[in-house]
Amino acid sequence: MRPPRLQRHHFLAGLLLVLVVSACPAKRRPMTREEAAAITFTRLERFGSEQAFDKHAKLLLAIRDSLSTGGGPVVGCGGASSDPVSPPPAPGTDEPSITNNQEAGVDEGDIVKAVGDWFVVLRRGRLFTVRQTEGALEPVSQVDAHAPGFSRGTWYDEMLVYGRRIIVIGYSYAEYSTEIGLFRMDDAGVLTHEGTHFMHSGDYYSSRNYASRLVDGTLVFYMPYYLSLGWNSASVDQMELPSTHGWLRGDDTSPRRPLLSRGDVFKPVQTTLWPILHTVVRCDLDAPGFTCTATALMAPHARTFYVSRDAVYLWVNPGYESWTVEGERTDSKTPRDSVVYRLPLDGGEPGALRARGGPVDQFSFRQNEDGHLDALLVATGKGDSMWGPELTPGDGRFALLRAPLDAFSLELTSLRPEDFTTLPGPQEGTLQNRFVGNHVLWGSGEAYDDSTTAGERAVWVTDVRAPWDVHRLSLGHTVTRLEPLGAGSALVVGENTLGLRLTTVALGEGGPELRGTLLRPGAEQGESRSHGFFFKPDGSGGGVMGLPLRFQGGAWSSLRYGSAEVSFVRVDPELELTTLGSLGASVETGDDACTKSCTDWYGNARPIFYRERIFALMGYELVEAHITERAVEESFRVSYLQPGR
Repeated sequence: MRPPRLQRHHFLAGLLLVLVVSACPAKRRPMTREEAAAITFTRLERFGSEQAFDKHAKLLLAIRDSLSTGGGPVVGCGGASSDPVSPPPAPGTDEPSITNNQEAGVDEGDIVKAVGDWFVVLRRGRLFTVRQTEGALEPVSQVDAHAPGFSRGTWYDEMLVYGRRIIVIGYSYAEYSTEIGLFRMDDAGVLTHEGTHFMHSGDYYSSRNYASRLVDGTLVFYMPYYLSLGWNSASVDQMELPSTHGWLRGDDTSPRRPLLSRGDVFKPVQTTLWPILHTVVRCDLDAPGFTCTATALMAPHARTFYVSRDAVYLWVNPGYESWTVEGERTDSKTPRDSVVYRLPLDGGEPGALRARGGPVDQFSFRQNEDGHLDALLVATGKGDSMWGPELTPGDGRFALLRAPLDAFSLELTSLRPEDFTTLPGPQEGTLQNRFVGNHVLWGSGEAYDDSTTAGERAVWVTDVRAPWDVHRLSLGHTVTRLEPLGAGSALVVGENTLGLRLTTVALGEGGPELRGTLLRPGAEQGESRSHGFFFKPDGSGGGVMGLPLRFQGGAWSSLRYGSAEVSFVRVDPELELTTLGSLGASVETGDDACTKSCTDWYGNARPIFYRERIFALMGYELVEAHITERAVEESFRVSYLQPGR
């Protein structure tokens, strides 16, 4: 997909990456083998003391100075490989989630959640509740997503619910912190602010991934922390680590308290002169107060993270730093190791493995019930920060990793050649991938461009139990979205010159097979994120799906104002598709008095299937509908924005 022209620093970071790649500096003195060994550790272990951490930081400074690295890390130089990927030598309710989650039992932060008889919506810096009684939709509460009187700007991105507690996740550039707002909903659906906490971090934003997860009362989120490691040893003494502080009143906050000490940080097992702290935070929502613990890993920049029912996985690519080591080949024939970490959600010791390549995004992972971590890898994955997945090249070099879970350890062993299977794939385009049951699917395509060649208009499929048996299914359109339709079938969404096309794939034991297809002339996806789609199975092998579409106004119009419409499609037991029509958004006019978080980075349109009822969220409207044999028909709608409040 192509990024919008206006946005909040996010794509600027990606653009800077591309610009720096094209301006690599002249060759410098390589590190000696002794220097590289002195800053790279062979097993996963903590620094153990502040003195050991500071000694390491000062050594980094000394080596950087002796190499004359000058103006900082050079992204994209010296760390990429052109070789193929190769093996190394919620309580109190039984209601289902209305979020299109990657993993069952792992809820993800979204812009709309269901809490009993209410929907809670996060939009443009405010929280709203809407009661959905039988035959009616009633706006109830509207509050700012920030603490009362807090005037510093924050981008409020995603929300989780746990019982009647509402958790809002945002990023504050004013505080340089991930912001966690806690709200309570009473029996009447009225929201009350409970508290706001700040955790000092870099921006967690990703064009595809979500910062937060909720697993059995444990709030989990990822924070990158950029070490303020300056140009002399005095900067080490002044360097801060991740800390937390809370809102008191107005713009006043409490003193910072450390989330962890220097001695708690795990040492780098990949050579890096410009490390960051990859920090995973776990908060116990059943505790009397807001109690959180953190694990931090010192490593290179590029990362992708995925959360299963019992662990957080963090894949760290080699980084894009302009250093070399004497005696080592500096061309693309010697790619550097990646490392994949496994951090148990119960707080147990992490483990790690050395690998090659990297994932495209969080959908490149699946913790399999047979005791393996499955991962689809590309040669030069850029990680899932900012717009990394959109910048990851499709160059035909893929591999499937099947890593035994019992191989993860503090000893950091290397994966075996038999753990990898080299795979074919698209040579160009923005990559998409997804695990569905025992199968993994991958393909590519620019979401708003028909430049992809006909040869790339295909989806590749393999069964992880026999990964060498790869099937290439020709589609006649690009691949811009992959979604499961249950464990035995998948949906491929893409585009060609005629419009948006949907194609179903049966994933039977006899091999994958294309089934139904549906063209929406002149349409394009109205939401790029995974949460824009939802499928409601009917128990027969079919069901009904909802997907935001846009026919005018430009693909990124909803970032600023307005909404896409929500289209509904019937899937029959044979996976044939029939359009049921769409629910359209009203044209929004007037000033909503937005002062914070006024761009819908995570979208604003969602299909909602809840308690055998069908809804659509579109901008400031909620619509209920019913589906007949042939069409979706609107029952009623309500605007939940209450001007003047």
